[in-house]
Amino acid sequence: MIAGMSSPSPLEGLILEGAPQRAPSLAEQAYDTLRKLIISGDLNAGMTLSENEFAKKFSISRSPLREAIRRLQEEGLLDASGPRGFRVPPLTADLVRQVYGVRLALECAAAHNAVVAPADIAAMRAKMASIRSDLDRGVTKSFTDSDFEFHDLFIVNCGNDMLIKQIRRLRNNVARIITFADRFTEHIELSYDEHVKILDALADRDHDEARAAVHTHVSNVTTRLMSHIESRTG
Repeated sequence: MIAGMSSPSPLEGLILEGAPQRAPSLAEQAYDTLRKLIISGDLNAGMTLSENEFAKKFSISRSPLREAIRRLQEEGLLDASGPRGFRVPPLTADLVRQVYGVRLALECAAAHNAVVAPADIAAMRAKMASIRSDLDRGVTKSFTDSDFEFHDLFIVNCGNDMLIKQIRRLRNNVARIITFADRFTEHIELSYDEHVKILDALADRDHDEARAAVHTHVSNVTTRLMSHIESRTG
């Protein structure tokens, strides 16, 4: 059974940044609906769904639905299952390793080349102070909701449009993993401290240190999440 769609995440604006300002086609609407259900975890991983079931539930015709499914399969967010079915691949330690391996290479390159304006650094420090206050009260949502915004601080300032485009293509897979990580408080605390080190390096415009700090952060996140998943699946 398909769970109800969750409310829009603050991550959505970053994931869809740069989308054309026009009415979305039926295929785009189907893609966005499925994408949100996958990222939020409202579509159970491993459960096979039929095109008929989904088309009826969301009142959409088969042709745009198939186009949406094809796009999501290309991104690795859906697998084919039978002649007219699809399923969300399980969130495994190996999937985290693959997604974050690509993220590591791309974001380290972006951090090394980034030049961030002092005003943007100051604004992020203020936001992180607010997040720190939330974490001290046991509230993790503000950290998770602003995770992409933090990483975009160096990504959008790297001076390489092709690199930015490749990082954007990975965002939906990363967003799905971030949603899972939101339930792992210890990981969030450690990630916050790693973000502080990245921000300090960006503020100093120490390109080598910025790359090293991002490398440490993404590598540590990979290890923590893989261990967490493996401990749950035994």
